[in-house]
Amino acid sequence: MTTTEMPEMPETTATKVMNPSPPLRAQLLLATLCLALGVGSTGCAERFVRHQVIKNNRIEANLVRAVKGFTVQPQTFEHPAIISVPRLTYILNAIEVETPAEGGGEIRQPAFHPEIVERAAQALAEGLAEASPNEEVGISAIRKEMRLGVFHTKYLTSFLARIENGNLYIDLDRVEWRIPQEREGKSLPKPRHDRPPMRFRVVHGEHMFFAGPQMLEIDWQNDVFSQAYALPGTTKGAPKKREILLQAPVPKAERDEMDAAAGSIDQLSPDQLRALADLEEDRREGRITETAYQRARRALMRAR
Repeated sequence: MTTTEMPEMPETTATKVMNPSPPLRAQLLLATLCLALGVGSTGCAERFVRHQVIKNNRIEANLVRAVKGFTVQPQTFEHPAIISVPRLTYILNAIEVETPAEGGGEIRQPAFHPEIVERAAQALAEGLAEASPNEEVGISAIRKEMRLGVFHTKYLTSFLARIENGNLYIDLDRVEWRIPQEREGKSLPKPRHDRPPMRFRVVHGEHMFFAGPQMLEIDWQNDVFSQAYALPGTTKGAPKKREILLQAPVPKAERDEMDAAAGSIDQLSPDQLRALADLEEDRREGRITETAYQRARRALMRAR
């Protein structure tokens, strides 16, 4: 009895899907994971993964890295880094922000309440010492305000930090954000770069340069931070109202140059235009270097 050999059937698309090759299986697995994460089918979007290093009822520190697919996105952060807690305390104490005031003007106030500044500095020091070159440090600090010895209100201050190009970058996320009672005991919002949840801007000047509406580039190794330091016009710990008498215009020559180099200034938001005007004033008065000015201006135009 002879055996008749069946002719080989051509491989169809359906056959490939049902019996995928190892590389195709990996692609399908990745696509399934991306869909589970809620991102597009053309490829996994960048997401942020956090590794907790400190957690108690009032302070949290996480190491934050950007991941795309299964790959950690390489960065050039100068971590791990050792900065003393007293120096970081002096730096955080010097950071102030301005928020719009009812009826006009602005309220200038410290970014870090005295009750949380040392805890935040300690957590930041530990985070920077453990971080890799691909990780930022995220800090969340909670302050509790008692009323009548019984009732209390909680406030959240949070930020991201990294060391790059020899400078310490502090990107504030929330400053004295009142935590709704229904959120107490639950996971609170983590600091992020991609959206500003509160309306404020950092106060900048010598040794603490503008790097974005809510970000400072700090010359942390400067001797001025070996002791208490304050920017000109400091509030000395108490909120202070400032009237806006005149907003410095951006010269036409500068507008034309920026339009040619980085797109139209008309695409900037009102807050960005105000920050740009302040940046121009700081350069004219010599409070920032030309290098810092150019870097900050490019960051503003990229963020439009």
